[in-house]
Amino acid sequence: MSDKIQDIIERLKKLLSLWIDGAQIEQLEIESKVDEKGVLIEINGPKEVLSLIIGKSGQTVNAIRTILKSMGGAMGAAISLKVQTRGLEDKQN
Repeated sequence: MSDKIQDIIERLKKLLSLWIDGAQIEQLEIESKVDEKGVLIEINGPKEVLSLIIGKSGQTVNAIRTILKSMGGAMGAAISLKVQTRGLEDKQN
C-alpha cells in the first residue's frame, strides 16, 4: 500500500501545481499516516502557501479533499487531508 500512498502524494503535488508554483510546493512538507481508519495526509508549510491551498472560505481545500476521497475509493482506502502550520515556526527560528 505504501507505493499507492506515494502515488497519491505525487498526484496531490501535481494537483497543487495547477495554482501554486514549484518553489512554493517545495516549501511544503507532505506526510502520510496509515491506521485502521484509513490514510491521513498532512500538509505543513508557511501560512502564505497554505492560504492558497485553503482558498476562500475553505472551498479549495474542500475540493482537494473530495478529489482525495475519490482516489481513496478507487484503491479501497479512506483518505483524509489535514492542513496545518504546526512545528514550522520552530524550524525557522
